[in-house]
Amino acid sequence: MVVASSRSSDSGLGITIGVVVVAVLALVLFLRWYYSPAQQARRALAAVRPAPLASCPDGVVGKVVGAVALTGDALRAPLSGRRCAHFDVHVEEYRSRGKSGSWITVIREVESCGFLLSDDSGVARVDVTGARVVTNMDTTRRSGTFHDATPELEAFLARHGRSSKGWIFNKRIRYREGVLEPGERVAVLGRLGTETDPSPTTAGEGYRGAPTRRVLRAPPAGELLVSDEPGTQD
Repeated sequence: MVVASSRSSDSGLGITIGVVVVAVLALVLFLRWYYSPAQQARRALAAVRPAPLASCPDGVVGKVVGAVALTGDALRAPLSGRRCAHFDVHVEEYRSRGKSGSWITVIREVESCGFLLSDDSGVARVDVTGARVVTNMDTTRRSGTFHDATPELEAFLARHGRSSKGWIFNKRIRYREGVLEPGERVAVLGRLGTETDPSPTTAGEGYRGAPTRRVLRAPPAGELLVSDEPGTQD
């Protein structure tokens, strides 16, 4: 009877330790997510109320919400081929470990270029130097055992020294892409300024009558934050 009681106690202790381990791992994963750069950017954007461009004085850090317009430096998104001012591509491969496995990021490609932001009160150039852009990953693709990668996906993988083909079967791969495309509504948090407009559509006021436009840049001790996610725009 004493031995049985001891075994029961050991079993209960083992279950308790297992629960504690799972809880600690869950807490660590939550904290990693909560304090990730992307989540910090989302919270910072959501914490500031937007203001019209025309009402933001030079030198202040403010949030402006408006529509994206591309310039001559526009990019082409690798997966969807969309013209855009920013793209963010994640490629993950499923790696098996015995009876389980997990998705591992094997490619991350991000690129941005300057763009114009317009609201009802005016237009500003967005200088993406020192920017953190958080996008809605609205394009997804998959390839696997019975689903070959398209030629476009295979070319993208090859550019990064990878292939969708395994020794016998195709690898399980998923692809995600987010972009800032023309006409899309975005929130930008940065320092407002004014600069000479090199290609004005209307005459403006400025130094000696030179046309000017607003510009949004990263503040001296921070990042320019940009997002197309609706929760960041109110």
